[in-house]
Amino acid sequence: MQSRQWTTQIIYLALLLAALVACTPQPAMIPTPKALSAPTATSNPLPSTDQLRQVLLGVGYIPNVQFAPLYAAQSKGFFEEQGLSVVIQYGFETDFVALTGQGEREFAVASGDQVVLARSQGLPVVYVAKWYQRYPVGVMVPVEKGLDSPKELEGHSVGIPALHGASYVGWKALAYAAKLDEKAVRLQVIGFTQVESVTQGVVDAAVIYVANEPVQMRQLNRQVNVFEASDYINMVSNGIVTNEKMIREQPDVVRRLVRGFLKGLQYTLDHPDEAFAIVRQVVPEITDDKVPAQRAVLEASLVLWRTDSLGRSDAQAWLDTISVMKAAEMIEKAPEVESLYTNEFVE
Repeated sequence: MQSRQWTTQIIYLALLLAALVACTPQPAMIPTPKALSAPTATSNPLPSTDQLRQVLLGVGYIPNVQFAPLYAAQSKGFFEEQGLSVVIQYGFETDFVALTGQGEREFAVASGDQVVLARSQGLPVVYVAKWYQRYPVGVMVPVEKGLDSPKELEGHSVGIPALHGASYVGWKALAYAAKLDEKAVRLQVIGFTQVESVTQGVVDAAVIYVANEPVQMRQLNRQVNVFEASDYINMVSNGIVTNEKMIREQPDVVRRLVRGFLKGLQYTLDHPDEAFAIVRQVVPEITDDKVPAQRAVLEASLVLWRTDSLGRSDAQAWLDTISVMKAAEMIEKAPEVESLYTNEFVE
């Protein structure tokens, strides 16, 4: 019964978010920013604009430093080298996953748990390139609380943005892997006020994105312990998602998008300062006074992305993701692992 309630809540949320999108201005689309910097030199000239195959890539939620690899791929001409003009569309992850599964979008950035949930509901989405090597959710607690392990959260209050989404999945993963008695934890919905709620003592700890709120706390000279879910279990986080029809009918487009994206990801890992400069041109809201914090966010994100095998998925990580979602009653029937992802487009 609880899993059916979870599914109903997810469907209701998606419908609600879709309604909100319909009633508000649509997220901005950012085309290939040719003016940002000169494309990387290649032995062959880049295709002219009218020769490029346009691709929409849905990401959530607004322009952000954590999308640096996408901006780098655009700015350095890595997508153009593949004959593509990639337009980033901002919105809600759940909407883009549903639209991709229905064939109304070709590509989206989505987490592995969303792919598992979509496949369990019959949507033929497929994860084709892994971006995050570590699930970016954890729990932060001020050092002065004296809590040194997730198990010690028992008997304390923990704030969480909402009882759905990546934060909730990450919390469930941490509790599952660390054998935490959730009934002994006072879980409180606090919205995205983790820094304020922890510093003001509203809660003892908070569920956070490891590249975000802990960085903010350190900028405030507040030391925190961070219990990262990925230190306890290997969950599948964000990557490039498409659908079975694209793989069947236009595999070359999928391969070219993955190739351009992975080149942008590697460039960001190798040249973070230049990547950050590109981000600042795409996201003008990063004013000079915000540079230290946003540069620190990028640095923390690099740790989540770095690997010797960019793009490749691991079957065990998908099995672990399914185990967490089953244990949390987020899904009733686990989809076949082989249907969730493919490495065929990763060179």
